[in-house]
Amino acid sequence: MVVQSGQATVLPAKEKCVIGATVTILENQSKLPFRARVDTGAKSCSIHVVEMEIDQEAAQKGDNIGKMLRFKVSNGKGKAWVVAKIEDYAIVTTSDYEEFRYKVLLTLSLNEVEKKVLVTLNDRKKMKYPLLLGRNFLRGDFLVDVELDTDG
Repeated sequence: MVVQSGQATVLPAKEKCVIGATVTILENQSKLPFRARVDTGAKSCSIHVVEMEIDQEAAQKGDNIGKMLRFKVSNGKGKAWVVAKIEDYAIVTTSDYEEFRYKVLLTLSLNEVEKKVLVTLNDRKKMKYPLLLGRNFLRGDFLVDVELDTDG
């Protein structure tokens, strides 16, 4: 809402795309389509990686922030190498272990929406979906209807 001279002017709401609990997302650099689980509780996205290489890798993983990372993503049907700068990292703690995960900026596309978002790299081979779609991709453009099947 915009207020002008004491009066409120209501601007038209941006049209949002309604998606289901699962979708197919294109990772632009690899050109691979990924079946994705939509997770409105996840702050950011996470993608399945099977191999990583860092040029002049530091012994302390946190010291690799800012370096270029070459990693192989897998959608379950194909694999491709992707290159991106390490932007940050996350330490994920479970009841069994603690895991260090790098974060990179990737461009993901769904329908006509293309966004460059922070994506956590990890081994998702035990997961049904090789990509987890978090709020950083959904925000501003999508509404989630869990009764819809948009992964057709």
